[in-house]
Amino acid sequence: PDGTFAARKLECWSNQGGYASHGHGICAKGMNSFPQIYPCENLECDAWTAYTNLPPAGAMRGYGIPQATFAGEAHIDDVAKALGMSPIALRRKIAMPKGYRDEYSKNVNWSDSFRACMEAGAKATDFERLYAEYSKPQTGNIRRGVGMALYWYNTGVWPISLESSSCRMVLNQDGSVQVQTGETEIGQGCDTAYAQMTADAVGIPVGSVHVVSTQDTDVTPYGSGAYASRQTYVGGFAISKTGALLREKILDYAHKLTRMPVSNLDLREGRIVRTTDGEQLMSLAELATEALYSMEDSRHITAEATAQIKSNAYSFGCSFAEVEVDMSLCKIKVLRLMNVHDCGKLVNPQLAEAQVHGGMSMGLGYALAEKLLFDEKTGRPLNGNLLDYKIQTFTDHPRLEALFLENAEPTSPFGTKALGEPPACPPAPAIRNAVMQATGIAFNAIPITPEALFRAQEGGEADV
Repeated sequence: PDGTFAARKLECWSNQGGYASHGHGICAKGMNSFPQIYPCENLECDAWTAYTNLPPAGAMRGYGIPQATFAGEAHIDDVAKALGMSPIALRRKIAMPKGYRDEYSKNVNWSDSFRACMEAGAKATDFERLYAEYSKPQTGNIRRGVGMALYWYNTGVWPISLESSSCRMVLNQDGSVQVQTGETEIGQGCDTAYAQMTADAVGIPVGSVHVVSTQDTDVTPYGSGAYASRQTYVGGFAISKTGALLREKILDYAHKLTRMPVSNLDLREGRIVRTTDGEQLMSLAELATEALYSMEDSRHITAEATAQIKSNAYSFGCSFAEVEVDMSLCKIKVLRLMNVHDCGKLVNPQLAEAQVHGGMSMGLGYALAEKLLFDEKTGRPLNGNLLDYKIQTFTDHPRLEALFLENAEPTSPFGTKALGEPPACPPAPAIRNAVMQATGIAFNAIPITPEALFRAQEGGEADV
């Protein structure tokens, strides 16, 4: 056997509790991610949702893909172990190649991102040397292992439904620009990214952009919301289109004031510039004031546009984890965790890194601690508070590391693609795979708590 898949099958089951909520879509989304990372000619994927007496299960970061990624990436390491191959060697061989085209969405993989991300992460973490070292028999109480996992994520919801976004821009008297969009800020930093995009699209300093963060659906252009890791990608289309319209109107008015052809005028850093010699003719504030109070041609310069997006760009990446396991205490300590992302061009690197750190922290919780417990008779939660529901604290975290490969997405006006949800997808399976190397135990469920490790060592099931 050379590791090439002849056929693959996935079954997704979702316990929905008493109501469907987003369950059908979540289960289908997870199923849809399965064929993408490792394309195979013979595939069978099925998704089922079940109603039970538990509380309803709804949408959360990743929308089914973290769950499917755990199953798929745990399986890949199990296959690699059975074949006597290193997990990275198997993934290099079978991961989605450059030029791959999905027949359903018609998306194209424009770059060899999976392999580029793997190589960058493996080099930064010394993965292959450590894997060879930790593969030697470990008999002591303290054992170590390394693991990795890939993820795939698409941006937005096309072709399930049409993606659209609208934007309105208003030129203020002081030369600043007010931006309204329905793609609202919920803490992820999109208003900052939108300000940077607007500055680039219009030709003004970022400090001259005012994104209205207190949006009201009574007066705001339509946007379908903050979900599906779509904000920067989808909102960017509307901002680019509206910014170009506003810029066109500004230069048209500058033409009336200067009597120079629009082709010889440009807007750079908030100033009207003559392109033939670079001469600065006036500030945008001067133009805006003249436009509002002119006795000859008074106008309020605004622009509004809607963009329709019929693509959902692929986002790629991986996690690398190193763990230390105390076999007698059944305690797992993550020594190192690194995420590598190809999420297109970074609009704001600081916000991007923060987004990744947040997802990695959630992945740590998925892997080692977080689990809802229910009363078997009543279905009531037994740990419905943050004292009993165990999340990872600062003391449980290693230093979170993020690497970015900026392969510009050709379908995006700013080269961007999904980053909001992807960081939470690969850490848990990477940690699981590292634990498997350290202990020899292939866990089929998470979290891998001390209790689960104890039971597995005692000869019980590894999916407790």
